[in-house]
Amino acid sequence: MTTPTPFRSPLRRRLLAAGLLGCTLLPLGCGSGTEGDSNSAKRPNIIWIVWDTTRADRMSLYGHHRETTPFLDEWTKGARVFENCSSTGCSTVPSHAGMFTGKLPSEHDTRFGHQWLEDGNDTAAELLRDSGYQTYLWAANPHISKAENFDQGFDTAEHPWDEETREEALQMVWRKLRRDKSSELKGKIEAGQANEWMIKAAGKLAEVGLLKWLDKRDKDKPYMAFLNYMEAHRPFIPPARYRRRMMSEEDVDRSFEVDRSWIPMWAYTFGLHEYTEKELEIMAATYDACIAELDDLFKSLIQSLEAKGELDNTVIILTADHGEHLGEHHMLDHQYSLYDALIHVPLIVHAPGYLPPGRDERHVANYDIFPTVLELAGIDPSKGPQSTAQSLLNPGEDRPLLAELPATFTEPFVAVGKAFPNLDVEPWTRKLKAFRYKGHKLVWSSRGDHELYHTKSDPGEQTNLFESKPELAKELMAEFEAFMGTLLEPPPRDGTQRRVPSAEYLQQLKDLGYVADEDESAKDDE
Repeated sequence: MTTPTPFRSPLRRRLLAAGLLGCTLLPLGCGSGTEGDSNSAKRPNIIWIVWDTTRADRMSLYGHHRETTPFLDEWTKGARVFENCSSTGCSTVPSHAGMFTGKLPSEHDTRFGHQWLEDGNDTAAELLRDSGYQTYLWAANPHISKAENFDQGFDTAEHPWDEETREEALQMVWRKLRRDKSSELKGKIEAGQANEWMIKAAGKLAEVGLLKWLDKRDKDKPYMAFLNYMEAHRPFIPPARYRRRMMSEEDVDRSFEVDRSWIPMWAYTFGLHEYTEKELEIMAATYDACIAELDDLFKSLIQSLEAKGELDNTVIILTADHGEHLGEHHMLDHQYSLYDALIHVPLIVHAPGYLPPGRDERHVANYDIFPTVLELAGIDPSKGPQSTAQSLLNPGEDRPLLAELPATFTEPFVAVGKAFPNLDVEPWTRKLKAFRYKGHKLVWSSRGDHELYHTKSDPGEQTNLFESKPELAKELMAEFEAFMGTLLEPPPRDGTQRRVPSAEYLQQLKDLGYVADEDESAKDDE
């Protein structure tokens, strides 16, 4: 259980002064009700789900040739499916921060080297809680926790590694690892080195935790629950029954042995190691099996909520924080690029009475969830700082969208450099910004090696038009620079309020390549 953060944000103060917090939802905004009255129940409950590391194009819902999401394929006939949703970042921290605040990475300033979500960022959970919502978080990703201040605004924050569920979660992971030789995970657990990052694929506990919390909540007040699942995150450990749905028995056996440990994966991205075409094919099929497992977990959750009568007046939002390279552009994992393999993510909104079902081809982004949940809750954020996020209840046409890789992920350089002394890190030491507008995608690079793609005719981003179409490149670059000029200033960094992560937690992140040394973090700030 977490303690609510103090009420101190400028936006929340303005909303309260304007009478826009603690209000009930009426057809076009807020009435005079207060957060305890009988009308409060009219506001919808919100269940917000993130399938961590899930690509849209590997889901049968979005046209993938393997049937990875059979339940979603049917269930979404009653939902709005956004065909063209981009993430604002290619990794957990900047993307989740964007979804929670409705800001871009440059605006919320949460990224590699500075993974703390500053209190100066208003989160959807804070604003909903202050308006009378009960808030719950269950996250399998250790970034989305108190350790990095992502719990702000949640009345209750739970994780699979909590004392009450740690042993059960570890057993769930271990059952998936019995045959697995594909990564360091099994060996570390056998050696008694299990930590939060290794208890990553126990998504059934999200359903268990949410249902227990719903039984205890105040039934007279609406709620918002956020769930983060890590089944599709590397190193990919789906049960064999899901693998069999995606590949032959022979390939299933091989899928437990293809080496997906960190160094060969990063070395492959850096051009220093090769996988065979067959190994890459098996790796991708194993990833597809992870998505199939997620689909079953979602099915179980929906059926349990329906059985408890919890789906009446409840909006369900399903998205991802980012995708995963599966060999495209000779890359693995989810760093060092802003190709669509990383930033084209699913986005589904099931909101009867608020949003009609159907397929929506408008370009949107996952940070649009922030203004969407505020609008659903009857909260008008217009009195505060404005970002470029738009409510999914009525997004604009042909709008410019930005994704960012705001800081260089430096940790692999050390590990791979020890194994491959000839590693040249210069091509990878860059920041990137992907600007999507008018049917094209401009990828700006801090090193000057910019890229430009026509999105419909070249979905695989194979033909860089930046040099061959100079006038088009110039036009898009001007639009990009103008858009960047509209962004908000990031909040001040206030270290005095920071809950400092333990040395043990920091060492776990460093061992697993998720945190920089202090000197590297300083470089990112220059």
